[in-house]
Amino acid sequence: MNIRKVIAVLLALPISILAIEVSSAAQEDNQLSVIDYPLISVPAGSYTLLIPDNNFFKLDHLEKKVAFDSAFQIGKFEVSNRLWNECFKFKGCNRPAALREGETLDSPVVRINWHDAYAFSKWYSSHTNKRYRLPTEEEWIYAAHLGKDHRNIEIQYDYSDLQKIRNISKRTMPLGSFKENAIGFSDYQGNVWEWTLTCWYASKDKKLKDYSIAELNTPRACTTRIVQGENRSHIPDFIVDTYSGGCATLEPAANLGFRLVLEENK
Repeated sequence: MNIRKVIAVLLALPISILAIEVSSAAQEDNQLSVIDYPLISVPAGSYTLLIPDNNFFKLDHLEKKVAFDSAFQIGKFEVSNRLWNECFKFKGCNRPAALREGETLDSPVVRINWHDAYAFSKWYSSHTNKRYRLPTEEEWIYAAHLGKDHRNIEIQYDYSDLQKIRNISKRTMPLGSFKENAIGFSDYQGNVWEWTLTCWYASKDKKLKDYSIAELNTPRACTTRIVQGENRSHIPDFIVDTYSGGCATLEPAANLGFRLVLEENK
């Protein structure tokens, strides 16, 4: 090899190395960051879902028998700002998480309407090659209360930290800030309200009807969905109360987020 060829090869080396580095960086940028979304297993069982029949005074209850023939998996926590931003990064979600002062990437994502949460479930399913969706009201209540009477459950705040209590209506707290139940279902009595798949209906017959997941897991099913969970800040009944009015699917409430259920592998 003559001297000119040697010089040409040496001059080309930095460019080749740079090209490899750029290519590797691009590949890394196109890969989903490893962000754990922990799941818990909810055992098979049955319970009676108590649905207030009176839309205003909530005095009487309809009873709906609910049974789970096999265990199912649901998120231990709500979806975080960090995981939501991954969805935005890969264009599965239409905007980044909007953090208020004092909130962190490990707080639950909020100001999310039902369609946003639905889009996230579809994106996360495609990136994990698993089938995720929002939980039904029946699944959420069973995971939270394990068949116990779920009416008027007192929110179990940690009153040892009064400043935390004062601030909960102004900003969300990091995941795991509130108590979990016996199977590890966390933050169900504090932090944020949560979207479900279940449609809100005024009529008794529709409230008691059993709907398939396929019927519910589509934006066309209804325009008002039931939310679950608790948040210390007041939200008017006609907007989010699970029995007085549900929540309009296009309403991105300030303290409303979501968690996911893993159905099965694709």
